[in-house]
Amino acid sequence: MGPVSGDEKYLLVLGAAMSLRERAIVAALRVFDGPLVTIARGRDSRAAKFFDHVLVGDFSDPDDSLRAVVEHEKETGRVPAGVVPFFDPGLVPGWAIADHYGLPFLSRAAVDDSSINKNRMKDKLLAAGVATPRYTQVDSVEAALAAAGGYGFPCVIKPSAFGGSLGVRLVSDAAEVERAYSYARRIIDENAAVFTVKNREIQVEEFCPLVDEVSVEVLNHGTEQVVLAVTDKILGPRPYFAEIGHRVPSRYSSRSDVDDVTKRACAAIGLDRGIAHVELRLEPGAAPVVMEVGARTAGDGILDQVERVCGVSPYELHVLSYLDRLDRMPELPAPSGLAGISVLKAAPGRVSAVRKPSSVDPAVRGYEVSAVAGTRSGATQANYLDREGYVEFVWPGAVPEDVPLDTQTVIARDLSAQLFEVDDADLPAAP
Repeated sequence: MGPVSGDEKYLLVLGAAMSLRERAIVAALRVFDGPLVTIARGRDSRAAKFFDHVLVGDFSDPDDSLRAVVEHEKETGRVPAGVVPFFDPGLVPGWAIADHYGLPFLSRAAVDDSSINKNRMKDKLLAAGVATPRYTQVDSVEAALAAAGGYGFPCVIKPSAFGGSLGVRLVSDAAEVERAYSYARRIIDENAAVFTVKNREIQVEEFCPLVDEVSVEVLNHGTEQVVLAVTDKILGPRPYFAEIGHRVPSRYSSRSDVDDVTKRACAAIGLDRGIAHVELRLEPGAAPVVMEVGARTAGDGILDQVERVCGVSPYELHVLSYLDRLDRMPELPAPSGLAGISVLKAAPGRVSAVRKPSSVDPAVRGYEVSAVAGTRSGATQANYLDREGYVEFVWPGAVPEDVPLDTQTVIARDLSAQLFEVDDADLPAAP
């Protein structure tokens, strides 16, 4: 599959400059022989260094994104050869642009029924007989109390939109319902405008007691589906569900029921193009339960780890699918080892200095620090925002049984302790 000629057209990618998704740019350049373009809200965006053209507009608003592309056409005569979304905020704008220019894309129904609208997603899964927790949409604390009482405790209160564990909280008893509902509402109010989120609803979800969580990266193209990788997730402490680490391949990679339920979930949503990111809960001896079906590539550097040890670039396959140039589904070699990524987390307080570590574990492939002196580190890890960097690992030739899953968490904790000097001034309150 060589580079696809643009014929003076350009490839429009949405979300590829986001942190820990940057290798999507590398993949796009490998397979598309033409200009690479994105949409950003201003000229000060970090995207400017990566792309041939940056169109100024709201990448999460379909009307404004389409306006930016049409204006670029008027100015230059160039139109997109394809539109490729790499994150949730780009799904509806991507569909609007693709529809305007007659380009390959997911159907609007598939976009709307994915995890950007968890209520619609769950309705589709339940109707198709795919195991997923039941839910009730609520619009008040009183309604949340009633729904929680119906499901029993513990249960989960969460926004019906958003990813990255934003606003998600476990509720252990009736006394915690008001706080969890208010937390979800605050997260929605603070973030809805940032990502042009139309769905501002809150749901109460029955708790899934299965102890382990994985994500499954599956390639959909027409009627064909291939599971590319299964990744173990490492979650932070309750009552939140922050993802603090990922490792591939998973100890559950060989289970056929994981493959089966993932494909059925994608079919239920109507996904027929590109990579989908499906999250499951499971444990030995129990059937997996679908938690979310994302109609886009994974975040948190998961696909970097997949490419590193699984011998395939999910990003390249994703781009080719959206260009309608995927002429065959990939054959997957055996993994060459284990790869993982974990967050770096400073102790609670104010970061007063970032130091060079005196020693780094041999499994560490690289790390990046986002905190600077003055950064405030919270006492909790509630969502993807609660981190001060990340560290990547590789264990060549290893299999999951060789390396305990918590090994990378221990290494990340030790590295964080070496990196961050912290005092206790202005300690942020727990959400």
